[in-house]
Amino acid sequence: MPSITAPATVLVTGANGFIAAHCVAHLLQANFKVVGTVRSSAKAAAVLQMHFNHPNLRLEIVPDVTTESCFNAAVKGCDAVLHLAAPFGYAYKDFEEELLLPSINGTLAICEAASQEESVQRVVLTSSFASVYDASSGLNPEKTYTEEDWCPLTYEDGKNAAITPVAYRASKVLAEKTAWDFVEERNPKWDLVTLCPGMVFGALLPGTIESLEHLNTSNAIVWSLIDAKSVPDTKAPIWTSATALAAAHTSALVTAAASGERFLVTNGTYDFQELADIIHASSDTPVNIKMRVPKGESGRRLAESHYKVDNRKGLKALALEEPSLESTVIPLIKQLAELETITANI
Repeated sequence: MPSITAPATVLVTGANGFIAAHCVAHLLQANFKVVGTVRSSAKAAAVLQMHFNHPNLRLEIVPDVTTESCFNAAVKGCDAVLHLAAPFGYAYKDFEEELLLPSINGTLAICEAASQEESVQRVVLTSSFASVYDASSGLNPEKTYTEEDWCPLTYEDGKNAAITPVAYRASKVLAEKTAWDFVEERNPKWDLVTLCPGMVFGALLPGTIESLEHLNTSNAIVWSLIDAKSVPDTKAPIWTSATALAAAHTSALVTAAASGERFLVTNGTYDFQELADIIHASSDTPVNIKMRVPKGESGRRLAESHYKVDNRKGLKALALEEPSLESTVIPLIKQLAELETITANI
Protein backbone atom coordinates (compact mmCIF):
# COMPACT_ATOMS: atom_id res chain seq x y z
CA MET A 1 0.00 0.00 0.00
CA PRO A 2 1.97 3.01 -1.26
CA SER A 3 1.71 6.51 0.09
CA ILE A 4 2.41 9.26 -2.45
CA THR A 5 4.00 12.21 -0.70
CA ALA A 6 5.39 15.55 -1.87
CA PRO A 7 7.44 16.40 -3.83
CA ALA A 8 6.19 13.47 -5.93
CA THR A 9 4.93 14.20 -9.44
CA VAL A 10 1.22 13.79 -10.12
CA LEU A 11 -0.47 13.68 -13.53
CA VAL A 12 -3.85 15.47 -13.55
CA THR A 13 -5.93 14.84 -16.65
CA GLY A 14 -8.32 17.52 -17.88
CA ALA A 15 -6.47 20.13 -15.84
CA ASN A 16 -8.55 23.03 -17.17
CA GLY A 17 -11.79 21.59 -15.76
CA PHE A 18 -13.59 23.08 -12.76
CA ILE A 19 -12.77 20.27 -10.31
CA ALA A 20 -9.36 19.50 -11.80
CA ALA A 21 -8.30 23.14 -11.44
CA HIS A 22 -9.01 22.94 -7.71
CA CYS A 23 -7.09 19.65 -7.52
CA VAL A 24 -4.08 21.19 -9.23
CA ALA A 25 -4.15 24.18 -6.88
CA HIS A 26 -4.35 21.92 -3.81
CA LEU A 27 -1.51 19.71 -5.00
CA LEU A 28 0.73 22.71 -5.72
CA GLN A 29 -0.05 24.16 -2.30
CA ALA A 30 0.94 20.81 -0.78
CA ASN A 31 4.32 20.99 -2.61
CA PHE A 32 3.62 18.32 -5.22
CA LYS A 33 4.87 18.63 -8.76
CA VAL A 34 2.02 18.54 -11.27
CA VAL A 35 1.75 17.59 -14.92
CA GLY A 36 -1.62 18.61 -16.33
CA THR A 37 -3.20 17.52 -19.59
CA VAL A 38 -5.35 19.81 -21.73
CA ARG A 39 -6.68 19.56 -25.27
CA SER A 40 -5.06 22.65 -26.81
CA SER A 41 -2.23 25.12 -26.45
CA ALA A 42 -4.75 27.88 -25.70
CA LYS A 43 -6.09 25.91 -22.75
CA ALA A 44 -2.54 25.19 -21.61
CA ALA A 45 -1.78 28.92 -21.53
CA ALA A 46 -4.99 29.57 -19.59
CA VAL A 47 -4.18 26.91 -16.99
CA LEU A 48 -0.66 28.23 -16.48
CA GLN A 49 -2.05 31.73 -15.98
CA MET A 50 -4.70 30.38 -13.58
CA HIS A 51 -1.94 29.03 -11.35
CA PHE A 52 0.31 32.08 -11.78
CA ASN A 53 2.87 30.14 -13.84
CA HIS A 54 3.76 28.02 -10.84
CA PRO A 55 7.26 26.52 -11.28
CA ASN A 56 6.03 23.05 -10.26
CA LEU A 57 3.36 22.94 -12.96
CA ARG A 58 3.79 21.94 -16.58
CA LEU A 59 1.19 21.14 -19.21
CA GLU A 60 0.97 18.43 -21.86
CA ILE A 61 -1.40 18.77 -24.82
CA VAL A 62 -3.56 15.68 -25.39
CA PRO A 63 -6.05 16.54 -28.15
CA ASP A 64 -8.00 13.27 -27.93
CA VAL A 65 -8.20 11.52 -24.54
CA THR A 66 -9.80 8.39 -25.99
CA THR A 67 -6.96 7.07 -28.15
CA GLU A 68 -5.00 4.12 -26.81
CA SER A 69 -1.63 5.80 -26.22
CA CYS A 70 -2.77 9.40 -25.71
CA PHE A 71 -1.43 9.69 -22.14
CA ASN A 72 1.84 7.80 -22.62
CA ALA A 73 4.02 10.90 -23.02
CA ALA A 74 2.30 12.88 -20.26
CA VAL A 75 2.64 10.15 -17.65
CA LYS A 76 6.42 9.81 -18.07
CA GLY A 77 8.15 10.21 -14.70
CA CYS A 78 4.89 10.59 -12.77
CA ASP A 79 4.41 8.84 -9.43
CA ALA A 80 0.60 8.99 -9.43
CA VAL A 81 -2.39 9.98 -11.53
CA LEU A 82 -5.59 11.89 -10.86
CA HIS A 83 -7.91 11.08 -13.75
CA LEU A 84 -10.61 13.72 -14.11
CA ALA A 85 -10.90 14.18 -17.87
CA ALA A 86 -14.45 13.07 -18.72
CA PRO A 87 -17.54 14.59 -20.32
CA PHE A 88 -20.17 16.11 -18.01
CA GLY A 89 -23.21 18.00 -19.20
CA TYR A 90 -26.68 17.62 -20.66
CA ALA A 91 -26.29 18.90 -24.24
CA TYR A 92 -25.45 15.69 -26.08
CA LYS A 93 -26.96 14.29 -29.26
CA ASP A 94 -25.18 10.95 -29.66
CA PHE A 95 -24.88 9.37 -26.24
CA GLU A 96 -22.62 6.55 -27.37
CA GLU A 97 -20.13 8.75 -29.22
CA GLU A 98 -20.19 11.76 -26.90
CA LEU A 99 -20.61 10.17 -23.45
CA LEU A 100 -20.09 6.42 -23.26
CA LEU A 101 -17.05 5.91 -25.48
CA PRO A 102 -15.09 8.97 -24.29
CA SER A 103 -15.67 8.01 -20.65
CA ILE A 104 -14.82 4.33 -21.07
CA ASN A 105 -11.94 4.70 -23.53
CA GLY A 106 -10.43 7.62 -21.62
CA THR A 107 -10.35 5.52 -18.46
CA LEU A 108 -8.87 2.57 -20.33
CA ALA A 109 -6.23 4.83 -21.89
CA ILE A 110 -5.07 6.19 -18.53
CA CYS A 111 -4.93 2.69 -17.04
CA GLU A 112 -2.82 1.48 -19.98
CA ALA A 113 -0.50 4.49 -19.77
CA ALA A 114 -0.02 4.05 -16.02
CA SER A 115 0.81 0.39 -16.57
CA GLN A 116 3.56 1.27 -19.03
CA GLU A 117 5.25 3.76 -16.71
CA GLU A 118 7.31 2.12 -13.96
CA SER A 119 7.13 5.12 -11.63
CA VAL A 120 3.33 5.18 -11.28
CA GLN A 121 2.18 3.76 -7.95
CA ARG A 122 -1.43 4.93 -7.65
CA VAL A 123 -4.30 6.01 -9.90
CA VAL A 124 -7.13 8.04 -8.39
CA LEU A 125 -10.23 8.08 -10.59
CA THR A 126 -12.84 10.79 -10.13
CA SER A 127 -16.13 8.97 -10.49
CA SER A 128 -19.51 10.25 -9.30
CA PHE A 129 -22.50 9.58 -7.09
CA ALA A 130 -24.12 8.84 -10.46
CA SER A 131 -22.07 5.63 -10.41
CA VAL A 132 -23.66 4.71 -7.08
CA TYR A 133 -27.26 5.86 -7.49
CA ASP A 134 -30.04 3.51 -8.61
CA ALA A 135 -32.71 5.76 -10.13
CA SER A 136 -35.10 2.83 -10.44
CA SER A 137 -35.41 2.90 -6.63
CA GLY A 138 -36.78 6.43 -6.77
CA LEU A 139 -36.36 8.96 -3.99
CA ASN A 140 -37.02 6.23 -1.36
CA PRO A 141 -36.41 8.00 1.99
CA GLU A 142 -35.68 4.59 3.55
CA LYS A 143 -32.59 4.11 1.37
CA THR A 144 -29.08 5.07 2.49
CA TYR A 145 -26.40 4.74 -0.17
CA THR A 146 -22.90 3.50 0.67
CA GLU A 147 -19.79 2.56 -1.30
CA GLU A 148 -21.28 -0.92 -1.74
CA ASP A 149 -24.02 0.39 -4.02
CA TRP A 150 -23.72 0.53 -7.80
CA CYS A 151 -25.82 2.12 -10.51
CA PRO A 152 -27.36 -0.84 -12.42
CA LEU A 153 -27.32 0.80 -15.88
CA THR A 154 -25.67 -1.07 -18.76
CA TYR A 155 -23.98 0.05 -21.96
CA GLU A 156 -27.18 -0.54 -23.91
CA ASP A 157 -29.15 1.46 -21.33
CA GLY A 158 -26.85 4.40 -21.87
CA LYS A 159 -26.68 4.10 -25.64
CA ASN A 160 -30.45 3.90 -26.02
CA ALA A 161 -31.39 6.30 -23.22
CA ALA A 162 -34.35 8.59 -23.80
CA ILE A 163 -32.82 11.41 -21.75
CA THR A 164 -29.28 12.63 -21.09
CA PRO A 165 -29.17 12.06 -17.29
CA VAL A 166 -29.65 8.32 -17.84
CA ALA A 167 -26.86 8.21 -20.43
CA TYR A 168 -24.61 10.24 -18.12
CA ARG A 169 -25.16 7.89 -15.17
CA ALA A 170 -24.38 4.95 -17.45
CA SER A 171 -21.17 6.63 -18.63
CA LYS A 172 -19.97 7.14 -15.05
CA VAL A 173 -20.64 3.64 -13.79
CA LEU A 174 -19.17 2.05 -16.93
CA ALA A 175 -16.03 4.19 -16.70
CA GLU A 176 -15.51 3.33 -13.04
CA LYS A 177 -16.12 -0.37 -13.63
CA THR A 178 -13.64 -0.22 -16.52
CA ALA A 179 -10.95 0.84 -14.04
CA TRP A 180 -11.84 -1.79 -11.45
CA ASP A 181 -12.03 -4.51 -14.12
CA PHE A 182 -8.63 -3.44 -15.44
CA VAL A 183 -7.12 -3.86 -11.96
CA GLU A 184 -8.74 -7.25 -11.45
CA GLU A 185 -7.81 -8.63 -14.85
CA ARG A 186 -4.37 -7.11 -15.35
CA ASN A 187 -3.11 -6.88 -11.75
CA PRO A 188 -1.03 -3.74 -12.45
CA LYS A 189 1.79 -2.60 -10.17
CA TRP A 190 -0.21 0.51 -9.26
CA ASP A 191 -3.28 0.52 -7.07
CA LEU A 192 -6.64 2.20 -7.64
CA VAL A 193 -8.75 4.60 -5.58
CA THR A 194 -12.10 5.91 -6.80
CA LEU A 195 -13.92 8.98 -5.48
CA CYS A 196 -17.67 9.45 -5.92
CA PRO A 197 -18.81 13.05 -5.26
CA GLY A 198 -22.30 14.49 -5.54
CA MET A 199 -23.09 17.71 -7.38
CA VAL A 200 -19.93 19.75 -6.92
CA PHE A 201 -20.47 23.37 -5.90
CA GLY A 202 -17.97 26.12 -5.23
CA ALA A 203 -16.27 29.24 -6.52
CA LEU A 204 -14.18 28.84 -9.64
CA LEU A 205 -10.49 29.60 -9.78
CA PRO A 206 -9.84 32.93 -11.55
CA GLY A 207 -9.72 32.46 -15.30
CA THR A 208 -11.60 29.15 -15.35
CA ILE A 209 -14.33 30.61 -17.57
CA GLU A 210 -14.74 33.85 -19.49
CA SER A 211 -18.54 34.09 -19.33
CA LEU A 212 -21.55 32.45 -17.74
CA GLU A 213 -22.19 30.62 -21.01
CA HIS A 214 -19.29 28.33 -20.12
CA LEU A 215 -20.31 27.73 -16.50
CA ASN A 216 -19.84 24.11 -15.47
CA THR A 217 -22.96 21.97 -15.15
CA SER A 218 -23.04 21.58 -11.36
CA ASN A 219 -22.52 25.26 -10.53
CA ALA A 220 -25.11 26.12 -13.18
CA ILE A 221 -27.64 24.43 -10.90
CA VAL A 222 -27.05 27.14 -8.29
CA TRP A 223 -27.09 29.96 -10.83
CA SER A 224 -30.33 28.65 -12.36
CA LEU A 225 -32.17 30.18 -9.39
CA ILE A 226 -31.33 33.63 -10.73
CA ASP A 227 -34.37 34.97 -12.60
CA ALA A 228 -36.29 31.73 -12.06
CA LYS A 229 -40.06 32.26 -11.97
CA SER A 230 -40.39 29.88 -9.03
CA VAL A 231 -38.19 27.58 -6.94
CA PRO A 232 -37.51 24.56 -9.21
CA ASP A 233 -37.87 20.91 -8.28
CA THR A 234 -34.67 19.31 -6.94
CA LYS A 235 -33.46 16.30 -8.92
CA ALA A 236 -29.96 15.62 -7.59
CA PRO A 237 -30.03 16.39 -3.85
CA ILE A 238 -26.48 15.36 -2.87
CA TRP A 239 -23.72 17.98 -2.91
CA THR A 240 -19.95 18.18 -2.49
CA SER A 241 -17.71 21.18 -1.92
CA ALA A 242 -15.15 21.73 -4.67
CA THR A 243 -12.41 22.53 -2.15
CA ALA A 244 -13.29 19.54 0.01
CA LEU A 245 -13.18 17.31 -3.06
CA ALA A 246 -9.78 18.68 -4.08
CA ALA A 247 -8.44 17.99 -0.60
CA ALA A 248 -9.90 14.49 -0.77
CA HIS A 249 -7.95 13.84 -3.97
CA THR A 250 -4.69 14.79 -2.29
CA SER A 251 -5.63 12.72 0.76
CA ALA A 252 -6.34 9.76 -1.52
CA LEU A 253 -2.72 9.98 -2.65
CA VAL A 254 -1.01 10.39 0.71
CA THR A 255 -3.17 7.92 2.65
CA ALA A 256 -1.71 4.44 2.35
CA ALA A 257 -4.91 2.82 3.64
CA ALA A 258 -6.90 4.31 0.74
CA SER A 259 -5.35 1.65 -1.50
CA GLY A 260 -7.97 -0.28 -3.45
CA GLU A 261 -10.86 1.63 -1.91
CA ARG A 262 -13.96 3.39 -3.20
CA PHE A 263 -15.19 6.49 -1.36
CA LEU A 264 -18.36 8.52 -1.34
CA VAL A 265 -17.10 12.08 -1.09
CA THR A 266 -20.19 14.06 -0.13
CA ASN A 267 -20.92 16.99 2.16
CA GLY A 268 -24.65 16.57 2.63
CA THR A 269 -28.04 16.98 1.05
CA TYR A 270 -29.54 20.14 -0.41
CA ASP A 271 -32.64 21.30 -2.22
CA PHE A 272 -33.46 24.38 -4.28
CA GLN A 273 -35.54 25.88 -1.48
CA GLU A 274 -32.55 25.65 0.85
CA LEU A 275 -30.36 27.36 -1.76
CA ALA A 276 -32.95 30.11 -2.16
CA ASP A 277 -33.18 30.58 1.63
CA ILE A 278 -29.39 30.80 1.92
CA ILE A 279 -29.16 33.41 -0.83
CA HIS A 280 -31.88 35.55 0.75
CA ALA A 281 -30.58 35.19 4.32
CA SER A 282 -26.92 36.01 3.68
CA SER A 283 -25.78 39.59 4.20
CA ASP A 284 -23.05 38.88 1.64
CA THR A 285 -25.50 38.28 -1.20
CA PRO A 286 -25.69 41.32 -3.52
CA VAL A 287 -29.08 43.04 -3.14
CA ASN A 288 -29.76 42.92 -6.88
CA ILE A 289 -29.21 39.15 -6.82
CA LYS A 290 -31.67 38.65 -3.95
CA MET A 291 -34.28 40.52 -5.96
CA ARG A 292 -33.87 38.04 -8.82
CA VAL A 293 -34.20 34.85 -6.75
CA PRO A 294 -37.70 33.52 -5.95
CA LYS A 295 -38.45 33.14 -2.23
CA GLY A 296 -40.63 30.06 -2.57
CA GLU A 297 -41.75 28.49 0.70
CA SER A 298 -39.03 29.61 3.11
CA GLY A 299 -37.94 26.87 5.50
CA ARG A 300 -39.42 24.00 3.51
CA ARG A 301 -36.99 21.09 3.13
CA LEU A 302 -36.97 17.86 1.17
CA ALA A 303 -34.31 16.04 3.20
CA GLU A 304 -36.80 13.66 4.81
CA SER A 305 -38.46 12.79 1.51
CA HIS A 306 -35.50 11.32 -0.36
CA TYR A 307 -32.58 8.93 0.01
CA LYS A 308 -29.55 9.54 2.23
CA VAL A 309 -25.82 9.02 1.76
CA ASP A 310 -23.45 7.53 4.33
CA ASN A 311 -20.12 9.35 3.92
CA ARG A 312 -18.50 8.11 7.15
CA LYS A 313 -15.90 6.02 5.33
CA GLY A 314 -14.52 9.09 3.51
CA LEU A 315 -14.79 11.27 6.60
CA LYS A 316 -12.57 8.87 8.52
CA ALA A 317 -10.09 7.64 5.91
CA LEU A 318 -9.63 10.86 3.94
CA ALA A 319 -10.27 13.36 6.75
CA LEU A 320 -12.97 14.81 4.49
CA GLU A 321 -13.57 18.49 5.05
CA GLU A 322 -17.11 19.55 5.95
CA PRO A 323 -17.76 23.14 4.88
CA SER A 324 -21.32 24.45 5.14
CA LEU A 325 -23.55 24.84 2.12
CA GLU A 326 -23.72 28.58 2.79
CA SER A 327 -19.93 29.03 2.88
CA THR A 328 -19.76 27.13 -0.41
CA VAL A 329 -22.63 28.75 -2.31
CA ILE A 330 -22.44 32.43 -1.35
CA PRO A 331 -18.86 33.02 -2.65
CA LEU A 332 -19.93 31.33 -5.89
CA ILE A 333 -23.00 33.54 -6.25
CA LYS A 334 -20.93 36.68 -5.64
CA GLN A 335 -18.29 35.56 -8.13
CA LEU A 336 -20.82 34.76 -10.84
CA ALA A 337 -22.69 38.03 -10.27
CA GLU A 338 -19.43 39.92 -10.78
CA LEU A 339 -18.67 37.92 -13.91
CA GLU A 340 -22.14 38.67 -15.26
CA THR A 341 -21.61 42.39 -14.70
CA ILE A 342 -18.15 42.37 -16.29
CA THR A 343 -19.24 40.50 -19.42
CA ALA A 344 -22.35 42.67 -19.77
CA ASN A 345 -20.17 45.75 -19.90
CA ILE A 346 -17.73 44.44 -22.49
